[in-house]
Amino acid sequence: MDRRKFLKVAAGGAAGAGVATTGFLLTTAGEKPASVVARREVPTTCEMCVNKCSMIAVVEDGVIKKLNPNPENPKSRGMLCARGNAGIQQVYDPSRLKRPLIRVGARGEGKWRPASWEEAFDFAAQKLAAVKEKYGPQGSLWSSTESFQESFFKSLGLAFGSPNVERHPTLCLASVNLAYSLTYGTMPSFDLQNAKYIIISGANRLESFITPDTMDLIQSATDRKARLIYLDPRFTVTAAKADEWYPIKPGTDLAFILAMLRVIVEEDRFDKEFVSTYCVGFEQLAEHVKPFTPEWAAFETEIPAKEIVRIAREFSDAAPRAVYYAGRRSSWYRDDFSMRRAQAILNAIVGSWDRQGGMVPNGKVELGELLFLPWDDPVAPRADEMDKNFPLAAKGDGAYLTLRENVLAGTPYPVKAWMVHKQDPMNMLPDQAKTIRMIEQMDFIGVIDIQMSDTAWYADVIFPESTFLERQDPVEILPGIWPVVVMRQPVIPPLHDTKPTLEIVQGLAKRLNLSQYFDYTIEQWVHEQVKDLPVNLPLEHLKQHGVYVPPGFPKYGTTLKPEHRFVTKSGKIELFSERLKEAGYDPLPVYQSPQQPPAGKLRLILGRRAYITQANSTNNPWLSSFQPENDLWLHPTVAENMGIQDGDKVEVSSSVGTVRLKSRVTQEIRPDCVFMLHGYGKRSKWQRLVYGVGAADAQILETAWDKVSGGAAFHETFVKVRKV
Repeated sequence: MDRRKFLKVAAGGAAGAGVATTGFLLTTAGEKPASVVARREVPTTCEMCVNKCSMIAVVEDGVIKKLNPNPENPKSRGMLCARGNAGIQQVYDPSRLKRPLIRVGARGEGKWRPASWEEAFDFAAQKLAAVKEKYGPQGSLWSSTESFQESFFKSLGLAFGSPNVERHPTLCLASVNLAYSLTYGTMPSFDLQNAKYIIISGANRLESFITPDTMDLIQSATDRKARLIYLDPRFTVTAAKADEWYPIKPGTDLAFILAMLRVIVEEDRFDKEFVSTYCVGFEQLAEHVKPFTPEWAAFETEIPAKEIVRIAREFSDAAPRAVYYAGRRSSWYRDDFSMRRAQAILNAIVGSWDRQGGMVPNGKVELGELLFLPWDDPVAPRADEMDKNFPLAAKGDGAYLTLRENVLAGTPYPVKAWMVHKQDPMNMLPDQAKTIRMIEQMDFIGVIDIQMSDTAWYADVIFPESTFLERQDPVEILPGIWPVVVMRQPVIPPLHDTKPTLEIVQGLAKRLNLSQYFDYTIEQWVHEQVKDLPVNLPLEHLKQHGVYVPPGFPKYGTTLKPEHRFVTKSGKIELFSERLKEAGYDPLPVYQSPQQPPAGKLRLILGRRAYITQANSTNNPWLSSFQPENDLWLHPTVAENMGIQDGDKVEVSSSVGTVRLKSRVTQEIRPDCVFMLHGYGKRSKWQRLVYGVGAADAQILETAWDKVSGGAAFHETFVKVRKV
């Protein structure tokens, strides 16, 4: 029987999963319930990672018993992963933040005293006002990461007058967003469900989940709907499910793509009609790729030339249902932008744009917007000097690593106050010792979070946010091939003395004389967002279903009209980019052979597992049980030469730090590389499961960034390994 019909019948006709059913019991005929249980099912939206999958919380007598997938959201494909299920632990974790805290010892000493909200607000506002008085509003930094209430936090920083709002994309997806945007005018989605040929460089999608891409790839891999070619120095789960895996030499993916371009252009395998109608710069591209023969690429990549030729031919034959998949985290090498540009160009010349099985521009749903008093634009320039350093990059996201360099140098002005919203720069940024130096020179640090992260451990005041299962958030649009509107509503009231971000922002704004910019409630905000959705009683619909799915999607071919103008300078898909040329960059992707590890050193590469979200879920008890600590992947040949056996404790050193952790001797990695999982070796003692357990990659990663986007380059560090 259909599950939703079953719930409807069992609830005596209750309409939808969001209706409270007090006294509701599921019993078979003739049974008598031992006790009456107040049971509810509440649709809401997950916050355990960036996917924002829809879920249904089962609540019995005020306790969350289970989190189930919500089958109504096409983006999450009726799925809820291990992280989503473990969201319950955020609520009931005894080590979560339960009340405001003010530091009483030295930074990093871990001595705190409980404070009332009034005292915490007063304390932070006085510190922020003092910095503003002495250094101007630009003397403050406002760092945030993706969440439904992030906009309120950013707005407080801007209303305060600071130009320095730094977001997470500069540490993960800045280069891929910029590369595709400069080529197509937008960052598209990939129709993996209908693709026939997929090439992936290092995006370990079957372990670093992105919905619906992961689910569609799993289906493609198991049903063999599409041929999957996977390039990665490491044998991952995605590699295991691929048709072909190539342990490519790190940093040479661009060489592989340039050779593919040469084959496709030289053999007239490109889509001539599509290129002539929708693209500019093909003549320059054709001349540009002539030197990049498959034999040259074979030397660079260590992938045989005949395989490169065959893959290029198969790819073009399968087009337009063929995609070189971009992935999400693109913070690899200094030339990462060029590699992503080459991907975008390759997809374009075979016509894999706005067609089934190719790349598709994201569908959208219009939401209303609550009108509020606007603030003045910041007067000072950004401290990361993006206009000078990265003129084409997204100004609203910033460039974290150059910002840190400038803050430490005191240029172009001092930055002495740091407000952090649900972000952990201590583990996000490379060279942790440098981040600590940045922290030490701050007059004030305030953190909003649900747990005592390593960054919170060094703060002056901590504002505990209610977990996603305890609060009402703004409605959010999830763009994509299937755009949806999702709602996050409270499943239970807050268990502790916590607040949602909007109320924290309002408490600070009141004391900073900025209340006029936040004179609204979350209910008013949501009402304005949803009031014009084309559905009967839109707010009630979202409360009952958790999601609004507009009809008519997916759509293909909406941009395939000769009169259509892409959001680029030429109005077309730009193979050759005039904007890049004008900004002083290469208008076509230029390859530079990557530096190889010096004698006695290995390249450190990073990656993710399906149950770890950056550094913020390794302390979750359910997820920690899958991998209590990280280890160092080391090839058997290298391990033997060093006298290292599987499980031995090893020391890993770079120019910026040293860590110790256990070894994992495995053939699943190239001999010139090592690998370790992110999110371990925490400094915060409240992160009790991972405090001092394993090692933090941030301690040994060196600082490097992509020259065009400013995005971090995390695979440019060479390390020395020895047995302890």
